[in-house]
Amino acid sequence: MDQYDTIILGYPCWWGTYPMCVATFLEGHDWTGKTVIPFTTHEGSGFGQSLRDLKAAIPAATIKKGLSIQGSKVKSAQAQIEKFVTGGK
Repeated sequence: MDQYDTIILGYPCWWGTYPMCVATFLEGHDWTGKTVIPFTTHEGSGFGQSLRDLKAAIPAATIKKGLSIQGSKVKSAQAQIEKFVTGGK
């Protein structure tokens, strides 16, 4: 992780936040000066409280606007995903 300045962090939104395995990953690294761009799948909650939870878990990182896609709509979200990955280009 030390060699990366920007991390694209993906996770499912379960019960309104990221799962515990993501929490363990976050705890295991130094996020000082890192930029985190989150993306998630969900079934109606969007990011839920996960962005707030990310900010609390890794306060030394900058959390950017991410992408939230309803899991049942992922198959038809290719254009949305490509726009996210390319920064809208």
